[in-house]
Amino acid sequence: MKRQQAQGTEKETRSRLIEAGLKLFGLHGFEATSTRALAQAAGVNLSAIPYHFGGKEGLYRAMLEHIVRVKLTEIGPGMLCVMATCGNPKAGREELLEAMRQLVRTMVSVMLGSPESRSFSQIMMQEQIAPTAAFGLFHDGFFAKVHGVWTALMGRLLGVPDSLELRLRALAVMGQMVIFRVGMTGILRVVGGDKLTDEHLETITRLCIQQVEAIVAGCASALPEGPAQPAQTEAGI
Repeated sequence: MKRQQAQGTEKETRSRLIEAGLKLFGLHGFEATSTRALAQAAGVNLSAIPYHFGGKEGLYRAMLEHIVRVKLTEIGPGMLCVMATCGNPKAGREELLEAMRQLVRTMVSVMLGSPESRSFSQIMMQEQIAPTAAFGLFHDGFFAKVHGVWTALMGRLLGVPDSLELRLRALAVMGQMVIFRVGMTGILRVVGGDKLTDEHLETITRLCIQQVEAIVAGCASALPEGPAQPAQTEAGI
């Protein structure tokens, strides 16, 4: 019984430190966040960080692993459905477009509707601006997977093989949704509130779908007609 209680306490301590990391690393970055501040925010002894994580670097990696795990839980099933559609040679254009629409809905919901999305996004932006030694964990574990799905989907919709241009185009499409997360402070000024309402989220989703459909239609019209072929990507989810 005592051993179970101790394990429960240790698990709680780890969780509290990861939560503190999500807040402080997101606000100040890795270098400017001290272990003392992390311990204080978590309400634990300073020695808990080296004990549970081996140091600040270990805590940071554990926090990134937590973000990747949560995000893949939220968006992973939707990405698997899209990849199944992309891998089906019999999938028609409307089926592919509906897969695209559903992926947009999922991404908007995950990025803007999740209560944890703000702190998660701050960490992800910090890694893009000032990447740490753990950047590969975030990039390979999450970003590259999402990008791979979009690349495969765009390849099928446009009927083109994998290429640098296709991968860059997929990034441009992803940007239609990402801007609403990274530019949140300015966007709240535009909508005139301190948070996005359900109506705002519905409108953003609808507009993003329209934007992506327009991009796909515009690109497709500039290409020679031919059967859609799946892009060869490494989107392993």
